[in-house]
Amino acid sequence: MGKVGDRSNRRPVIPTPFLRRAGLYLGVAFELPGTILGSLLVGYLLDNHFGSSPWLLITLGLIGFTAAFMRLIQWAKYFGRQSDGSGSEKDDTAN
Repeated sequence: MGKVGDRSNRRPVIPTPFLRRAGLYLGVAFELPGTILGSLLVGYLLDNHFGSSPWLLITLGLIGFTAAFMRLIQWAKYFGRQSDGSGSEKDDTAN
């Protein structure tokens, strides 16, 4: 028998596939707009600090939008691999 407080005899909690997928989708739902809104907020604050309105807001907004779009492409590739059942990256290099 284990000691009091010993967690070695406990079963690990494994999330169900539904909860795992829901967590991934929820992560995407917060990550993409968060990237854009975060860059706009930083641009706004920097513009107020430096008095360069609206140039840093526009520049960082475009950078944030581009970063969110690139991340969306990465998520699409990830979900595409998951749906075909491979779960790993394919080697697309020519031999």
